[in-house]
This record gives sequence, structure tokens and C-alpha cells, in this order.
Amino acid sequence: MSAVPRRSKRLEAIKDELAVSTEKPQPLKSEPAKKVASKGKVVKKENGKVKEGKKDIKSITKESKGGSRSMKKQPIVIENDEKTIAEEEEETKKELEEGDSLPKNLELETQDSRKLNLLKYAKDAHILVIFAYPKASTPGCTRQAQGFRDEYSELNGELNASVLGLSADNAAAQSKFKEKQNLPYDLLCDPGKKLITLLGCKKSPSGTIRSHFIFVDGILKVKKVKVSPEASFKGALEQVNELSK
Repeated sequence: MSAVPRRSKRLEAIKDELAVSTEKPQPLKSEPAKKVASKGKVVKKENGKVKEGKKDIKSITKESKGGSRSMKKQPIVIENDEKTIAEEEEETKKELEEGDSLPKNLELETQDSRKLNLLKYAKDAHILVIFAYPKASTPGCTRQAQGFRDEYSELNGELNASVLGLSADNAAAQSKFKEKQNLPYDLLCDPGKKLITLLGCKKSPSGTIRSHFIFVDGILKVKKVKVSPEASFKGALEQVNELSK
């Protein structure tokens, strides 16, 4: 009688083991995964919606596309000043003839490194004499400069004309020339031969032809190229007298 209950207990134990082995394992609960937004921002999903401190990637993409479209629509305006530059370059390239005006953009330095706008200076002077010489402090150029110096009181005083000397010398050479010869007028430095070429007194390959020119209100009235030192200052005085009448 004692063997029966022992067997029933064993059967019950086997049933319990079988029941445990057939049960499906329950998945472990884990926290909802976090999503990473653009620029390293961490966002959380709440009530099925994604929230973040700044705009999400889609909105940023849309705005960037919209911004690029708006940029394309805006025309880029570039001022076209090529014509003006070309015109000014042309003014300084052509040779002046009687009746032509000095270009408005031409500037040269004097013996003391002051910049002089030639057209403005000529208009302010009313009558302007420019004499060109090959090289400062050489014999012929010295006689020419001295002649304009000696006649300066009549040219500038009685006839109200201004005088400028012109050569391809630098400021130091012109300053020394002016001081040594006690010249009462300024000397223009034109190492690039801008004005010398414009006036038509450039001598190939690198020289300058002795000349003189007379302007009235910026307009060339007298052009004398290839003259002697004496013919230059004496002729200029006579021609200014004629223009002043």
C-alpha cells in the first residue's frame, strides 16, 4: 500500500517538468530606442511623434532647397564698366592733334611727387604752355628751360599763361634741374611716356623730341614738334600773344 503514493508523486513531478519545458520564453522588456537627429541632437518619441529642440531633417532639407531656389531666382547684377575703361584707354593712346582735348583721366607727377590732373590744370590755367625736352640738365634742354624761365614773367604775368616742363626724367632728376636753374614753373615726370606719346613727341626707341604745345581751356591750339631750344621759347611767347588777343 505504501508504493502507490510514491509513484503518483513521481508522475506529478515529471508532468511539472514537461510543463516547464514547453512554455515559451518571455521576451525581456527594454527601453524604447532613442533616435539621433541631425547635428547629434537626441530626440525622444512621445505619443507617436518625434520631438526635438530644433527643426527636424526634413524641414531643414525643404528650407535649404527653397533657399537655393530663391538664390537662383535673384539675378546677379554686375556693372559693365568695360566700355568706360576702353574709352579712357583709347583717350590716352591716340595722338592729339590741334582741336583735340586732353583726356580727363591723365595724371602725372611733378618734381616734388605731386599728382597733377592735366585736363583740370589746363582748364584752371585757361592758357597752358607745355614744353618737352629730351633730358634734364643737358645743354640744349637747359637753354630751353632757361628761355621759358626768362620769359615767365611776361607769359605768366602779362598774358596770364601757365608753363609746365615735360620729360621722361624721374622726380629726383627734375627736382635737381628745377633747383639748379631756378625755374619758376613745375616740371612733369613722364617715365612711362604717357603724355609724351599722346602729344606725338616720342622718339624711338626711348627718346623725346624737343617740342612745345599750347592749350586753351584744355583744347590743343598749337603743336610744334622738333624745334630748337630758342625757337621753342620764342615761338611759344609769340603764339600765346596771338591767342590772348
